[in-house]
Amino acid sequence: MTVPIIGAVFVLLWFALKLNTPRTPVWKGLKAIDWTGGSLVIGSTLMLLLGLDFGGVTRPWSSATVVCLLVFSVVVGALFVVNEKKIAKYPVIPMDLFKYRSGIGSFVLCFCHGLVFMGQAYYLPLYFQAVLGISPILSGVYFLPFILAISISGAMTGLFIQKTGRYMPTTYLGMALMALGVGLLINLDEYLNWPKLIAFQIISGAGIGLNFEAPLLSLQAIVGNHNAATATSTIGFVRTIACAISLVLGSVVFQNQMVKQGPDLTAVLGPSLRGLLSSGDAAANIDVVNSLPPAQQAVARYALHHALTSMWIMYVGLAGAGLVGGCLMSSHPLSREHQAVVLGLENDQPSRGEDI
Repeated sequence: MTVPIIGAVFVLLWFALKLNTPRTPVWKGLKAIDWTGGSLVIGSTLMLLLGLDFGGVTRPWSSATVVCLLVFSVVVGALFVVNEKKIAKYPVIPMDLFKYRSGIGSFVLCFCHGLVFMGQAYYLPLYFQAVLGISPILSGVYFLPFILAISISGAMTGLFIQKTGRYMPTTYLGMALMALGVGLLINLDEYLNWPKLIAFQIISGAGIGLNFEAPLLSLQAIVGNHNAATATSTIGFVRTIACAISLVLGSVVFQNQMVKQGPDLTAVLGPSLRGLLSSGDAAANIDVVNSLPPAQQAVARYALHHALTSMWIMYVGLAGAGLVGGCLMSSHPLSREHQAVVLGLENDQPSRGEDI
């Protein structure tokens, strides 16, 4: 279903987007790419995700595999920072973007926002299917309050910023609502409770929708025009990494909580079913729960509900960290004048921030 939408957007961009860019030769452009930095950041990210994914689920946290993955992720990440700061002529992520308090706050808020957003987007449907026992299609219907709240609040945020030129009020309100909303998810019941289900999703979704653009606006306000594209791509990279890490962190907490409940599940479900629900693939085996007798279903759903509750608690902490990041951001005036920027290697400038 997404392919036609993406195709339509591509056609619109092809005809509507006009950029004043020189015709840089292909070979010259390829040589300008920071291949070393790109390889280092990809390697560091992959090792971090694999280490978090393996730890406590398929291998003990103290195993050589997990320890080596996490340690070398940090080492390669440090090499990436050195490369970007000292060696790369056109760095993937210029370190100058992290020189200022407001810029750091923007990245912290963006990272935590991505963590909490993806955690709810992925694990709320799991709650619908695993705990409430509904079908995947119907879980999409139950998920509508969250999606609609994000869409409406995001649109209203754009209108507010356009009219007032201020983004900090929506930043604070959004992070507070997001933290409140994900905290309320801890109180979701093991049975269908429509008032809670709708209200909690609306509160959390409204908070998330308010902060998709604020970190980018804050960062663009303190960098020069020539660095706006780099700042935009870096914010996008941070958000993407946060979404990937969020799924791993949520899975680790969920699976570890299911493993802890293993003995209780064995007493009621038997060792084979207990193995399915407390293994590394517990989330993939939730359909098994629907085939159990009512008494065993109740025990299994309680265990799944308890594991998800522990996971929501983790996301509350991450939302709180994002609120702290928002407090580091400063309010800067947004320009109302269009300034054309000529792009290309010949016009590229070293990254310089402007602390306003």
